[in-house]
Amino acid sequence: MQMFLRRGRKWKRGLLWLILLCMLMPVLCVSGAFAGDTEEAISDAVFGLQCPPGMCSIPNGFLMGFRDKALAVCFSDENTGYIVGNNGLFLHTSDGGINWERVKFFDDFYNDVFFIGQKGWIVGERGLIIHSTDGGKSWRKQKNGSRNNLLSVFFVDENKGFAVGGDGLILKTEDGGSSWKTVDVDFSSLIPEELFAVGVVSINLYDVFFANETLGFIVGDSGTILRSTDGGEQWSLVNMADVPPIFSVYFKNDGEGFCVGYSGYFLKSEDGGSSWKRQKIDTANSLYRIRMLGDYGVIVGDLATQFTTKDGGKTWVKSPNPLSPPYPWFADAFIIRTSNSANIVSVGKSIILNSGISE
Repeated sequence: MQMFLRRGRKWKRGLLWLILLCMLMPVLCVSGAFAGDTEEAISDAVFGLQCPPGMCSIPNGFLMGFRDKALAVCFSDENTGYIVGNNGLFLHTSDGGINWERVKFFDDFYNDVFFIGQKGWIVGERGLIIHSTDGGKSWRKQKNGSRNNLLSVFFVDENKGFAVGGDGLILKTEDGGSSWKTVDVDFSSLIPEELFAVGVVSINLYDVFFANETLGFIVGDSGTILRSTDGGEQWSLVNMADVPPIFSVYFKNDGEGFCVGYSGYFLKSEDGGSSWKRQKIDTANSLYRIRMLGDYGVIVGDLATQFTTKDGGKTWVKSPNPLSPPYPWFADAFIIRTSNSANIVSVGKSIILNSGISE
């Protein structure tokens, strides 16, 4: 993945900023390749192709040993899950994440995965979007006309979805990805004058989420929070001052939502995203993902940082770190509801961690 330079309105900018972010989030500093925009079949995934001995079984907690970087995890039900990452990393589980099988795939860079039932989408470098209709057994590339890196994908239902990424790119589909169109947003007010003067006219977007069919959010560089109330046709910038890059957004309902970002930045909204207030959280590490399922929630980030909640986000408890230095970063996590608790699968650099939240 090409490096995305994060920018802030009143932040120190330039080479030092780029180097710091490369150190803090290596996922943004790795290069990969995928070319082509035409729709074509690219793989018949082979479930059952095992990882090296001892590398995919996680019976009691955490896994170390991957050279790969796991960047995203998604479950389509309580048993069936998928992990994607760099170098064509694609793992599948059918037992709730206890054991993972490596799926035979191409050596490309995948940034996010999203499933609704048997239908799934993966996005990655250079405009890559691939789609499965059979639970990940086979995949077809979807034409979208972009060469920008795509960092996040979200579908409201099986037909309506969004993908966002580099240089302010927002893609929208209403036919399951058979066709995609670009949604234009003016980011000029967020770009520092010295960068705008040399031709930088946009910013990078890291996450997209919809609370319902009409209320959606996109977050990114320079504290960007975009809000839509018409199903993603129009997007407005939420007025934020002196906020660093925001990496993830999640709404538990139409009113209450959260954002996490650089250097422990944590925001909460109680009015459907119209306004945001900073929240206290016990870390200065960058936070890369927030997920919730009912009253359960998880936040993950740099240096194996993980926080959980079981009261809907009123309180967040820092999870004990079972790892030894040097600590990896977590890029994503997913919550799976069980009968009286919740299981969490967290993924990142050389790591898959199984943990839980009890009642």
